[in-house]
Amino acid sequence: MAVLGARQGSGVLLRPELVLTSAHLFRRDDAVEVAAPNGDGRVPCDVVWSGDPKTCDMALLVARRPVLSFRHAAPLRWGKCAGWQPMPRCQVLGFPRVQRYAGEELEAAQVPGTLMPLAGRMRGRYVLHADHHPPAPVLDGSPWAGLSGGPVFAGPLLIGIASGDPMGWQHSSVESVPLAAAMENHGFREALLSHWPDAPAFEEVSSAYPEDLIYEPAYAKAVKAAYSRLEIFGLDELSSGDWDLDTAYLSLEAQSPHARSGPRRIEDLLGSRPRTVLRGEAGAGKTTLVWWLASHTVCRTLPEQLSELDGMIPFVVPMRSLAARGITSPTPSQLPKIARLPVDRPPDGWAGRVLEAGRGLLLVDGMDEIPQVDRELARKWLAGLLRMYPRTRCLVTVRPLAVGGGWLEQEGFEELRLLPLGDSDIRSFARSWHRAARLECDRYPDEHWAERQRNRLHALEYELDQEFGRSEALRDLARTPLLCAVICALHRQRNGFLPKTRWDLYSAALNLMLATRDIHRRIHQPEGIELTVDEGRQLLQRIAVWLVRNGRAELTREQAVRQLESALRGLRRVRSQGTPQAVLAHLLNRSGLLQERSPDAIQFIHRTFQDYLAAKELQESDCLDELLLHAAEEQWQDVLRLAVGHCGRSEERRLLAGLTAAADAAPDREMEWPLRNLAAHCAVNARYLEDVQYEQVWEGLKGLLPAVSDGEFLFMDADVLAALGDMGLSPGEVYVRPPAERPPD
Repeated sequence: MAVLGARQGSGVLLRPELVLTSAHLFRRDDAVEVAAPNGDGRVPCDVVWSGDPKTCDMALLVARRPVLSFRHAAPLRWGKCAGWQPMPRCQVLGFPRVQRYAGEELEAAQVPGTLMPLAGRMRGRYVLHADHHPPAPVLDGSPWAGLSGGPVFAGPLLIGIASGDPMGWQHSSVESVPLAAAMENHGFREALLSHWPDAPAFEEVSSAYPEDLIYEPAYAKAVKAAYSRLEIFGLDELSSGDWDLDTAYLSLEAQSPHARSGPRRIEDLLGSRPRTVLRGEAGAGKTTLVWWLASHTVCRTLPEQLSELDGMIPFVVPMRSLAARGITSPTPSQLPKIARLPVDRPPDGWAGRVLEAGRGLLLVDGMDEIPQVDRELARKWLAGLLRMYPRTRCLVTVRPLAVGGGWLEQEGFEELRLLPLGDSDIRSFARSWHRAARLECDRYPDEHWAERQRNRLHALEYELDQEFGRSEALRDLARTPLLCAVICALHRQRNGFLPKTRWDLYSAALNLMLATRDIHRRIHQPEGIELTVDEGRQLLQRIAVWLVRNGRAELTREQAVRQLESALRGLRRVRSQGTPQAVLAHLLNRSGLLQERSPDAIQFIHRTFQDYLAAKELQESDCLDELLLHAAEEQWQDVLRLAVGHCGRSEERRLLAGLTAAADAAPDREMEWPLRNLAAHCAVNARYLEDVQYEQVWEGLKGLLPAVSDGEFLFMDADVLAALGDMGLSPGEVYVRPPAERPPD
């Protein structure tokens, strides 16, 4: 806008009644008016603060009525230069003398140029070199007269206020006072905040590409759209929608392997750890945490403990997607594309500039979801990227046993492990689940029916909370967010009756999704296909076992169709209803267990269901020997743990005998340890095991105790540790920390 006083100048409207301009345009007691191009005439102003033109050439004016409405204006953003490279595509706006027309009428000018951050540093100024030919000289001053007080922008960021035309450059340059420098002046800061308490925080401009700053809001919007909503297991039977992530998010507890203190909330631990490897069991909430971090980082809404991450640029790297697309070492330019966000292509080199400036937050999710043979290559890729961009913050999530301890220690990573849900967290999660279910009732057109359902959910929530309080066995089943959600869903669907074992829980969850989901939603034979529970399970088992055998977490449509073609040879009733392609479409649309999160990349909604179904397929197809052959491979070990729950009496004996024989034949402790622990886990969960074989399994494990490293201790799951405690072994007999790892006294 134009600033009209003893001298004509320019200014910028900060709020409907607050104007920022140059101090040298007037004295404090001068009468001042402002006029905006789209306003309704001149508006009188009062000068509320004016600096020394030689040191802080800025002034604040308060208009006596609103100059313009800000109803549809984008929020003003402030910036400061953090680098020294020339910055093209900047501009200064105002009403210079050179732009006047006949009768000395004012007209706005937009002067593009290159900002030279070092050129005026000694005087505390920014210098903008105009891109076009300089204006012709005038006899009595500068052709830029009248531009003083005009805003200087780098992309969308206001970084300074035009203040002068430096001598000797033949009017090709314009000086400005940096906003950041003005904020260091106590008087200016006090006056500004008294009229604008929520003035924006400064954003650093360290790039010579201000178009990056134009792109970043679009990228942030895409991240929020992709990661701020979450499917909650058991609630999709109500509708096909999803829920605000904060409705389902639960602040989890974690602990460092070397911590002398007790567990702490993950937000408290991540804030002080720029690089973290986060280990967690299946369904422990690792991916939910990654999504929560990404969406809150771009929205600048993280809690105080993580405030350093606010405004950073998150790059979510789902490793399962990399494996499916054959990408092993993504370059910086590929990082924004891996998650396939709904946003246009970024400016060339943008991601590299973000990482170079230390503004990147790398969220590598599911390192265990790539084949084991590729993990060393992935480690080298990540290590190389972080050495190239050492200021990048990074979180890597992985299952407990997928990589060894100290896997990224040389790159400055610290280890954290997500802990099982505590008793109070289980009940908190259940309350959140039921709250989300009640919110869905708001969509029912019949308010009477909606109120009945809300009341029913209130009653179910109270009953389940009481059951969690009474039953330790039920709490032990609900130690991960996934299984807690499954219990909530089954409790609701079964009117309060719950399964007693983990396998019964998974089986009931599959029945819920495959049999009753469409019934609850009053959907009958969509796509012209109707599957029984067993038919749906058989089809899904073929896909699951293919994924396990190939070390994959995703497959293409073509690969899925081939597996279904094979399965349909024995399912004549299903085959008569449609092609394998139609059956696949039905499973994707109706089962709730398969999803196509990105084009031509099909996966299970959770890896746990993949492993459960693969274990069932291996047991039913008499492939336990194949399972034993892979017992030493980390990607097969969860499948093996789940297989024992599917086995009959003779199969249990065979599985335990095979694990014991493999452990007896192991050439060293490193190979023997995981096999003994797997055998112990299976023995705890076997239903028909005789005492002689049971004791043989435990004697084999006891012969190796105590664990002598963090890696060995991590392999001992909760079932095994609990059984050892019941046998009377003390913690010192189970695990002895090596001297080199023992914390100082």
